[in-house]
Amino acid sequence: MKRLQKVVALLMLIVLIPLASFANEITEEDTSIVRNPDRGFYKLVQVDLQQGDEDYTRFEKQIISVENEYPDISIISFQLNLKNYTQKTEINKTKIKDINKYFSIMREHGYKVIFRVVYDSEGTKNPEPEFDMLLKQIEQLKDIYVSNKDIIFVVEAGYLGSYGEWHDGRYDKDLEKKNKIIEKLLEIIPEEIQINLRKPQFIIDYIGNKTTISEMNAFSSEKIARLGLHNDGYLASETDLGTFEKNERTESLKWQSAQTKYTAFGGEAQNKNSIYNDLSNAIEDMKIRHCNYLNRTYDREVKEKWKNTKYTGKDPNYIGIDGMTYIQNHLGYRLLLQECSIKGQQASGSANVDIVINNVGFGNIIKSKKIELIYVNEKSTYKIETNIDIRKQIQNSEYIINIDDKLPANMKEGKYKVYLSICEPYESLKNNSNYYIKLVNKGIWNEEIKGNYIGEIFINSNSKNNLKFNFENIEYLKMIVSLVVITIILIIILIIIIKYQKKHNK
Repeated sequence: MKRLQKVVALLMLIVLIPLASFANEITEEDTSIVRNPDRGFYKLVQVDLQQGDEDYTRFEKQIISVENEYPDISIISFQLNLKNYTQKTEINKTKIKDINKYFSIMREHGYKVIFRVVYDSEGTKNPEPEFDMLLKQIEQLKDIYVSNKDIIFVVEAGYLGSYGEWHDGRYDKDLEKKNKIIEKLLEIIPEEIQINLRKPQFIIDYIGNKTTISEMNAFSSEKIARLGLHNDGYLASETDLGTFEKNERTESLKWQSAQTKYTAFGGEAQNKNSIYNDLSNAIEDMKIRHCNYLNRTYDREVKEKWKNTKYTGKDPNYIGIDGMTYIQNHLGYRLLLQECSIKGQQASGSANVDIVINNVGFGNIIKSKKIELIYVNEKSTYKIETNIDIRKQIQNSEYIINIDDKLPANMKEGKYKVYLSICEPYESLKNNSNYYIKLVNKGIWNEEIKGNYIGEIFINSNSKNNLKFNFENIEYLKMIVSLVVITIILIIILIIIIKYQKKHNK
């Protein structure tokens, strides 16, 4: 019996060899830091809105400084301070244009934006104007949110309290007013943009119960699906500096884990002496809360703590690498091509592409993206646009993408390299590769094409009615040879089994 098992194993190995050669080679993970949109560390840039002229030169110098000092950062946290407008109701159309120009500068430099409007940047108590004036100013800023929805990653609610963090303000104890602010923001901000609140309790109070987002209503227009969390006391103490109550950490994290699976979560990690931001504890928490973004420079001491600690977890690719690099790589999504099958070979026929992408990051993709296939050879390039919402293709930690869209009818016959492009659904961003998602397999990203290489395929043209068998079509040839070999092997196996059974029965 053992001899039979060895023979069968050997025969199956022979079968698998041609099949393996038919599969497209997939490279291993590149552990270097990859700049991708809507995730990672961010840099804070603050602007006090003037009643006169704005200093755009100074602002652009700040942005260029971020580029030079932190080239891997893809997010600017833009805090607009309205302290000069607490006694003046109107933010006129000229000032709206001025604010839009700040966004234009960030767009030109390829950044996504965390946007927060505040009345204080220094810890001043009760900085807000009268409530009616505050509501009017939110309404007046509607065009900012709408005009810049292409680069706004997330809105942090802001407006209330010190630093716009909803504490030490005039309306701290007034639940009705806080809920009116949330309601107003949901009304004027485009549905594509999620709004992050400072505490889980603010969401619970507004919704009226502890319901969380689910797979069924994720990325919908439902209110619960549009509310995420920013935590500027992250991992600083048992309560995250009052983000939730004492003895509630376990229960709160369970709720937050469910809510942040489909919404943004991030903030500032503080207090180097906290056990909660020890590297192993921090990594585990970031997985639970699906952490998308963190302040790069505050708290510097916590970042140094991570930098000076070696990773000792379960991922063999990172053993011995510093914890800061591990965390930076895993904030938000980190996509690794796992499997790919490209079958469609007939112009005007189905592309028939099946892709499995492993997400090894802490969080998920939470912004809408456009999925395209790009077919390239020496003479021609063809793009196939799909209507796939990649956010909804996640199963456990994998994005399963099945593309059955038609290949162009005018595709010329020949061998093509195939690229997967995951980009923004906005025309304004299509020419800047900073707004494209790069898979983290080694050598997979093509900067010129703005796509991730996933394999090769031979395409037969539509110039003939029937699919032409062409010996240049190596993929078909491999497939046919493989099928013939499999058939022969199966027959041999059956003969061996029959002979063995006859011998055994004697």
